[in-house]
Amino acid sequence: MPKERDYSIDIIKFIAVFLIINSHADKAYPHFTILATGGAIGDELFLFASGYTIFLGQMRDFGNYYKRRINRIYPSSVACLIVMMALPWCSNDMGWNFFLSFGRPFLVAIMIYYIFLWLIRKYLYDHIPWVVAFLALITLIVYIFFFPYKYETGVRGIFGTNSHFRWLPNFFFPLLGAYLGVHHKELKYSPKSDSIKFFICLVCYYSIQFAAKKIPAVGPYQIIMILFLAGIVFYLYKLLHAPVFQRIYHHKWGNAFIIIIGGLCLEAYLTQRCIITDKLNCIFPLNLIIITIGVLILAYITRCIARLFSQTFRTEDYEWKKIFSLR
Repeated sequence: MPKERDYSIDIIKFIAVFLIINSHADKAYPHFTILATGGAIGDELFLFASGYTIFLGQMRDFGNYYKRRINRIYPSSVACLIVMMALPWCSNDMGWNFFLSFGRPFLVAIMIYYIFLWLIRKYLYDHIPWVVAFLALITLIVYIFFFPYKYETGVRGIFGTNSHFRWLPNFFFPLLGAYLGVHHKELKYSPKSDSIKFFICLVCYYSIQFAAKKIPAVGPYQIIMILFLAGIVFYLYKLLHAPVFQRIYHHKWGNAFIIIIGGLCLEAYLTQRCIITDKLNCIFPLNLIIITIGVLILAYITRCIARLFSQTFRTEDYEWKKIFSLR
C-alpha cells in the first residue's frame, strides 16, 4: 500500500456509491420516497476524493494530465452505451441520448473542473483559500442576480435543479479535497468532536432543505446549505480517521469490500438507472438490497468493458487480469 494513500478517501468513495444509488431509487420506495436522498452528499464526496487525489499525484503537462482524465471517464461512458443498447428494457433512444450528452451533465462538469484544477495546481498551488473566496463571491453574485430560485429552489433545491448554477458550488468540493490533500498532515482529529459536528451539519443541511420545500419564503436562503454540505464532507473525512474505521479498512475482508465497491463509484453512477425499478416494491425493503447488488454487478461489467475498450486503442497486448480485476 503506498505510503501517501489515505484510507479515508477509499472509504469516502465507498460511501458515495451507496448514497448516489439511494438518491436515484425514489421509485423503489413505495411509501417513503423522502428516504431516497443523499445524492448531493454522494456527488460532493466523489468530487472531494477526485480533488484530493489529483493534488497528491505527479504534476504532468496538461496534455498528458487531461489524457489520463479522459481515459478514466469516457471509456466508461462508451461502455455504458454498449450496456444500455444490450439491455432489452433500455430503449435505444435512452442509450444514444446518454452518449451524445457525453454521459451525463455531471460528467461534463467534472471534465471542466479538471481543467481548472490543473491550472490552480500549476499557478495557484499556495493560494487555494483565495480561489475559494473568489468562487464564493462569483457564486453569490450569480445566485442573487441570475438564479431563478423563486421557481427552482422551492421545489427541488439548488442541488436538485436542472440549472447549471449547481456547477459553481459543486466546484468547492474538489477544491476542498485538493486543499486537504496538501495539508492533511496539519489536521487534528477528534472522533467525538468530529462526529458531533458532522451530525450538526447533517441536521442543519436537511432542515434547511425540508423547510425550503414546505415554505417558499425560505427557498432563496438555501444557498446556506453549501456551508453545511461542506461541513458534512469535511467532518466525515476527519471522522473516518477514527481508529475503528482504520481497523475495518486494514482488515483483509474490510479492505477488499471497501476497495472493490469504492472503485465502482463512476460506473455505478452511470448505470444505476438501468437497474432501479418499481417492479420489486412488493418485497420492500428487500428490493433495495437486490437493486443495489444489481447496480454493482452491472457497474463491474461496465468497468470491464471500459477497460477492454481502453486497452484496444494501444499497441501493447491485452492485460486480461487487469480487465477483469475486481480492483
